[in-house]
Amino acid sequence: MTLSRPRLASHSLDLPNHCDICNKARSTRTHQRCSKIRQERKSVEWETYMANVEAKRTQKARRHC
Repeated sequence: MTLSRPRLASHSLDLPNHCDICNKARSTRTHQRCSKIRQERKSVEWETYMANVEAKRTQKARRHC
C-alpha cells in the first residue's frame, strides 16, 4: 500500500521571506536547488511521520476487532 503525503495546510502557508537554505529572498523564484535540498533533508522526517500514522491506524483497527 502506497501512502501519499497529507496536505500540509488548507490555506496559504506562512513562509518566511528568506530561504532557509541560501538565506536569499524567496521572491526571486530561483530556489529549485534549495527546494531539492530541503526535500532531501525532510524525507527522513516525513518517513518517520508516515510510519507513526500507519502505526496509529493499525493500532486503531486492532482495538475495534
